[in-house]
Amino acid sequence: MYKPSLFLASSLAITLSAAADPLIEKAEAASTEGPIYAYEMSYSIGDLTATGKADPSAPKGERLTVYTPEKDNWPEGFEEGLEEVDADIDGDIWCKDFIDMVPENAQQVSETETTATYAFTPKPEADSDSTEKKLMKKIKAEITLAKEDGAVMDFNMVLPKPYKPAMIVKINTFEMGASCARAPDGRTYAQDFSFEIDGSAMMQSFAEKTTYSITKLLDPVG
Repeated sequence: MYKPSLFLASSLAITLSAAADPLIEKAEAASTEGPIYAYEMSYSIGDLTATGKADPSAPKGERLTVYTPEKDNWPEGFEEGLEEVDADIDGDIWCKDFIDMVPENAQQVSETETTATYAFTPKPEADSDSTEKKLMKKIKAEITLAKEDGAVMDFNMVLPKPYKPAMIVKINTFEMGASCARAPDGRTYAQDFSFEIDGSAMMQSFAEKTTYSITKLLDPVG
């Protein structure tokens, strides 16, 4: 009788262990279809905090309405920054996008009655450059999924220790996180988001810290 070799048995074990978790598969298969919402938000970068309303259905250049600060108090460069934010408003606020960074070998590390949390090394985006791909290999990430339907409820990435992806580049801190909430149609959106990075490149220090919150989801606009 033929008996599989140790090599084949090991290969089979590896294949089975690499199979995607059923809940992750459910998250990957979740629909992205649904209405586009307007929303109120707060946005902080550095020492500046602004509040306003975003309407993805408005013409480009008119999608963002600033509540605070008043225009007379806008600091230098604020208006140019608004133009960039306005151009990025497209209604894609959904946490489903985070599942694209989860590999098949993600490991469940905890669970509650309603959620399961997985740890993994994130997959880089398809258009990532070589530096970004190297960085992703050093990142530790976790994602929390709702057992009910695989919806993403929380996502975070952190660089555990300083890393030099190139001779002239050093990254001391890299953190990104999002906590998600349910929209009326059941999809989850990034209610709170934060991003922080600091380091040096070509002997020059750089640092950025940005946070935003969708403070109120408004009626659908599309």
